[in-house]
Amino acid sequence: MGLLVIFHPLLRRLYETLRPTSETSLRPDNKVNGGSTYTSVADGDARMNQRASFDYGFALIFLSALHGFSALKVILILYLNFSIATRLPRQFVPAATWIFNIGTLFANELCAGYKFAKIAEFILSAGPGSIEKGTELQNWGKWLDSYGGIMSRWEILFNITVLRLISYNLDYYWSLNRRAGSPLEV
Repeated sequence: MGLLVIFHPLLRRLYETLRPTSETSLRPDNKVNGGSTYTSVADGDARMNQRASFDYGFALIFLSALHGFSALKVILILYLNFSIATRLPRQFVPAATWIFNIGTLFANELCAGYKFAKIAEFILSAGPGSIEKGTELQNWGKWLDSYGGIMSRWEILFNITVLRLISYNLDYYWSLNRRAGSPLEV
């Protein structure tokens, strides 16, 4: 983690050097002193988009290195949780959030992180298929399971992430009441 704390800002600086945003603007009303620099709204938005694109790409690479192909499972759970917060009718969000996330905790434990080979076996038992296809699908599932990343048992530390998912959904739910609040709040 110490190396990550060092390399993340360095990689961001490199990314900013390779993909620069527009230069800061000169304030037009201060021409006596040679003009002072300030950040316009457009410059701020460009900088935020640049940082967000780097962080998004970095997060995907980091998640893949950490969990291998299991990162797909993590991303699916994150997407489903986000969908609960943003797509369900407002009154159902708290209950659905708690039910989904507590259910995810138990499912992670009972299914041992949803091994791809077990998923393939389940798919094969649910529908008609030949033995050859089943063997190929199960072999592919075993191969995916063999690339678990640095932390192959992602479901162990995911318990802490579940707390953040619940917190995010409930913060989002409560923020819907404050849309008409002060424009100074960030």
